[in-house]
Amino acid sequence: MGSPRTSPSPENYMIGKGVLSIAKWNDGVVGAYADVGNCPKFEYEPTEQSIEHFSSRKAVKRLDAETVILSGYNVNFALDEVSVENLRMFLKGTMSGSRIIYANQNTNQYYALKFVADNPVGPNCNYEFWKVKITPNGAFSLIGDEFTVLNFNGKGIADDTNHSTSPFFTATFDTTTSTTTTTTTTAA
Repeated sequence: MGSPRTSPSPENYMIGKGVLSIAKWNDGVVGAYADVGNCPKFEYEPTEQSIEHFSSRKAVKRLDAETVILSGYNVNFALDEVSVENLRMFLKGTMSGSRIIYANQNTNQYYALKFVADNPVGPNCNYEFWKVKITPNGAFSLIGDEFTVLNFNGKGIADDTNHSTSPFFTATFDTTTSTTTTTTTTAA
């Protein structure tokens, strides 16, 4: 599937797949993106808080206005590959050489996330999240009968300085189409 079609269209049904890459974000400078390996779950969740105003002019109060006072987002993702860098990110650690992680020593790191879709069904939409505070989400199983998974939460932070038009992230529909055997590019 290529670009999205106008609704209604079964060609807009989607089964999501893709590649997540993460880079360190330091003072508005994004480092090199690194593929973090197999990512069996990546979820985006908008957050919003509003206040309501009620008219007291009738016997029963009536809602007559609602104003958004907070807008943001969270991401949730899981990584299957317990690489040194993925574990360092989960442990919020710093490195000593290439094999030792000092846990809980890097608690103020921000990241940029890039998700490039490669859906077997439906349109591909790529996402670039400019500035995200990533935290571990749940236990890291050192013993078990299933593959270990590193679960993360991320809170979107506005980057007004570097992305004033869209301070949180962008979503861009891709014109690349995928099948199980070939990838082609079509004109938009």
